[in-house]
Amino acid sequence: MKEIPPSQLDPRLQKQIENARKAVKQNPSYATDILASIVARNIACLEVRQLLRQAQLALAPAKPSALRQLLNKVTRIPAAIGMAAKVAKNPKQALLAAEELLARDVSNPVGHRMLGLAATALGMSATANFAYAGLLHVEPQDSENAKLLMRLYLESGQNQAALKVGDDACRVHPSDRELQNLIKQAAVEQSINKGKWEADESFRDKLKDEAQSQQLEQAGRAKTGESGLREIIAAGLKAVAAEPENINYYRDLVSNYRKLGELDQALQWLGQARQMDSGKADVSLERLEVSLKREVMAQSIQAKQQALADDPHSEVLQAELEDLCAKERSFHLEQTQDLVQRYPNEFSYRYELGQLYFAAGEVDEAIKQLQLAQRSPKVRVDALILLGKTYMRKGFADLAIEQFNTVKSEITGMNDLKKDILYQLGSAYQQQGKSEQAIAEFKLLYAADIGFRDVADKIDAFYAAKNS
Repeated sequence: MKEIPPSQLDPRLQKQIENARKAVKQNPSYATDILASIVARNIACLEVRQLLRQAQLALAPAKPSALRQLLNKVTRIPAAIGMAAKVAKNPKQALLAAEELLARDVSNPVGHRMLGLAATALGMSATANFAYAGLLHVEPQDSENAKLLMRLYLESGQNQAALKVGDDACRVHPSDRELQNLIKQAAVEQSINKGKWEADESFRDKLKDEAQSQQLEQAGRAKTGESGLREIIAAGLKAVAAEPENINYYRDLVSNYRKLGELDQALQWLGQARQMDSGKADVSLERLEVSLKREVMAQSIQAKQQALADDPHSEVLQAELEDLCAKERSFHLEQTQDLVQRYPNEFSYRYELGQLYFAAGEVDEAIKQLQLAQRSPKVRVDALILLGKTYMRKGFADLAIEQFNTVKSEITGMNDLKKDILYQLGSAYQQQGKSEQAIAEFKLLYAADIGFRDVADKIDAFYAAKNS
């Protein structure tokens, strides 16, 4: 499917788009309603989708709530596997489903990834690039998102854009060798496009066969639908045969098999890459292997969930599903524990481990990790909030209040995250029996959002008791 500009739409729709464009900043809710309707009927119009996303971002809170962030992380892999099946079955329907997810929460990475997969399957490469740029925007700390977007930009010849993404990501992940290799490739490709064929590190010079070089370049710029990916993989297999010691070809094969959802093949090539001298000490390959194994587990879980949905009374299927979920949780926990042990000063790993302990009900272990995790500016706020909730679960309301008050003072304005903090703070005061302090927090929340959870009921009950 070819992307189309607004000028090819009905003139009446063009007028609506122009009105929405003017309203994006002043009245984003109005703009969102109009643009969402147009996108649903004209999925190939990228410019309208870009305007819609601007309006959605204008409506969204500055930062997603802690609960929303946690749910996004917990559901990301299973949902991603599920969407791969949806895209394979009906990419147009999957694309519309992705927009529905983003309409509910524009910061949901699942929606952006699903949009990217669907657009890729439909041959809408510019839309796919836009989707994965959105994914990187909501998960800027994830180096895999940056590398995915860089590869897409390289495939479409947008070398300057790839360099920009790489430079930004390298500031956060300076030791990521795969990221550095992609930056080098982008720089070389840019030099080639400018006519600097003499560059020492040019992509062509890395290949012994000039004809093979041309074939790979053409394949890399092919459409990234399934047929295009198959062509790229075929070229990559030839490249590996010609230069079996070049680990970058193995990386590309892993990436492209992963895009197709053929995870067993991706793991097979990743295993070969990790056996090479340059791959044994590559941390990025190690992390990728963990991610792929979790995706395989999630794929098995989803298949079992579907089987159980078809036969909901099967005790055997229910037991098998519970066993698979337990194994996935255990694997995730073991891998995160290993990362914390090997990188004790990478506090984001400690936050992730704290989340896992909290979910497993291991309160003391969660507290230990979260107390350390708050040292990192990247996860400090989230760690403090979860630490407060962990103290609440343990019955230490006074310690929870300290954490929530600290976070409350650090967040200006009123967004979903601030609302959650006020609610947690009020609940902690309630647990201590300090009703006046509790109602003061609930009043602040009530004044900002009467519909937030059950705060209206709490305020009504307070005044009913006071006036009785």
